Amino acid sequence: MLRGEGDMVRYIVKITGVVQGVGFRPFVYRLARSMGITGWVGNLGSGVVIEAEGPREVLDSFLASVKNDAPVLAKIKDFITSEDILSGYASFNIRESAFLREDNIYISPDTSICSNCEHELFDKDNRRYLYPFINCTDCGPRFTIVRGLPYDRINTTMSSFEMCESCSSEYHNPDDRRYHAQPVSCRSCGPELKLLDNAGKEINIKDIIGFVRKRLIEGSIISIKGLGGFHLACNALNNDAVTTLRRRKIRDDKPFALMVRDTGIASRYCYINNEEKGLLESAGRPIVLLKKKPGCPLPQQIAPNNPYLGIMLPYTPLHLLLLESVENNQASPEVLVMTSGNRSSEPIYYRDDEAVDGLKGIADYF
Repeated sequence: MLRGEGDMVRYIVKITGVVQGVGFRPFVYRLARSMGITGWVGNLGSGVVIEAEGPREVLDSFLASVKNDAPVLAKIKDFITSEDILSGYASFNIRESAFLREDNIYISPDTSICSNCEHELFDKDNRRYLYPFINCTDCGPRFTIVRGLPYDRINTTMSSFEMCESCSSEYHNPDDRRYHAQPVSCRSCGPELKLLDNAGKEINIKDIIGFVRKRLIEGSIISIKGLGGFHLACNALNNDAVTTLRRRKIRDDKPFALMVRDTGIASRYCYINNEEKGLLESAGRPIVLLKKKPGCPLPQQIAPNNPYLGIMLPYTPLHLLLLESVENNQASPEVLVMTSGNRSSEPIYYRDDEAVDGLKGIADYF
């Protein structure tokens, strides 16, 4: 190793793993700034590179924190450190990303809405109140919006949405939770909900969420776009709706998955231990098999001759809005059937036109 001048050294750190799209660069930036370290951090290929200068003891502490206190969504695979001569950096900054073709590329998975975004979603004083595409560096779409690497907005499906002044201010503020959050958006500049009838014709109404809630309660089957594709949803407490969905999808006995607002609702129908509760509430929002309670009021058609139910919690803001009414005391469905949006033997649809074409005759609305 080459030593720096006196007690000052320069470390070059190359990190691979799931370190893009998880708030890793902003985390490193804030940490370096708080410790008085100079240099830079940037995406390089599928990893992150850090060049840091400062007193050796401070840098050693800095690197230990980078390893041990990384964002919860980060998964570090390799952490390679070398020492070089000082460059004389005056400050610490985030550099523009550079792309390298590599064999091993790690992309962050999509992640369920975090507690901070959920709080903002239902905060009437927040500018993203009830905005169905709220996200930050700790949650939201990742894998499903990537078109190329490195993971920057220009290489995602959000590239066509130019940030408004407020979103841009958050994006460029190192102290903000949305600093360099690539999908950041709001009602002024981001995606909007659309509602289509069963022929694919747009229905122009103001309160799409309220309309869909009402139709679900009444027994309609709705095709809902989530992260990675479409689901077919219906009111799980409506036996006629469940029977109709099973008939239309030609799905004789295979169990349907369910979605509920929280584990409190789930416990009304199933037994839940601490391990199962932890799985349900984890960032991946998996479907967890839970044993039904005696006298469970859900229709047998959901999981014929099966003592278990497959239950998951909402993972997008849209799901939360459908399951929790906050305006006009409108009723919302307590339990939704959420089955894959496809026909038997076909992959799940993720393009709008494919879903409308493939699910005609199954979904009442899209």
